[in-house]
Amino acid sequence: MAFDLRQLWVTEWIVCGFFLYLIVLSRLRPLAPARRRRVLIVGLVCIALAVVLSQLRMSPSLRIVRDWVPAVYLLQGYWLCGLFFQRPSLRLERRLLAFDAWLFRRTGLRRVAARAPRLVASWFEATYLLAYPFVPAGFGVFLALGHRGRADAFWMAALIAGFTCYGMLPWIQTRPPRALASDRPLWMPHPSLRQLNTTVLQRMSVQVNTCPSGHAATSVAVALTIVTAGAPATGAGFLLVAASIVVATVLARYHYTIDTLLGLAAGIAAWGIAFLSL
Repeated sequence: MAFDLRQLWVTEWIVCGFFLYLIVLSRLRPLAPARRRRVLIVGLVCIALAVVLSQLRMSPSLRIVRDWVPAVYLLQGYWLCGLFFQRPSLRLERRLLAFDAWLFRRTGLRRVAARAPRLVASWFEATYLLAYPFVPAGFGVFLALGHRGRADAFWMAALIAGFTCYGMLPWIQTRPPRALASDRPLWMPHPSLRQLNTTVLQRMSVQVNTCPSGHAATSVAVALTIVTAGAPATGAGFLLVAASIVVATVLARYHYTIDTLLGLAAGIAAWGIAFLSL
């Protein structure tokens, strides 16, 4: 079978470029042999899958696989980037905490948040938990709205947003504020929600901070994509949840403010690139 690289989606070019970046970086950075092998194997599998799927004659089942597999690329990219973490930059952590302390003091945000009803705090804690299914749920809604032919644009927005954030982890290495004894949430949601988020993070996350915030970036990119799909009410609902996720990243101390602001910018930029370029 002759390969025709013109058949690759823009999304698949992004996947190939991102995992090639990680493979090359794994040869240049000091990584344990097991981690280096994992980056190489997973990276090559993702690249090969993207290329092969672009070349096959699309049966209905293969079309479904090609439509949905970018969610796997996104998750694998996140996990692989976590393998590059060596040690936190204590100086950078202090600066990020100092900025947050200054901001909360100047705006009175800590005082205001501390007075918020538990129901309000619990809403934001719950929406942070929704960040995990937010991308696949958004894609499902995007398809239901009749935009299957624009799947490439959807995943362009989501992957550019996510990979921009994850790809910085080898260079910007910090712990999340929730992991620091000197920091604490600005409010207290229902304990079961906080514990559930903590458990999910322990089992699914790489246990380190991404700057920019991947939660903020992907949520905003997906929400704006749904708005673009021409469903005002549905888009408004996604924007509300995305905005709540963005707020929760800071006030629940899952991210530093700078992480979230940069993630917000990355999400908007990714959406703009995807839907202004296609």
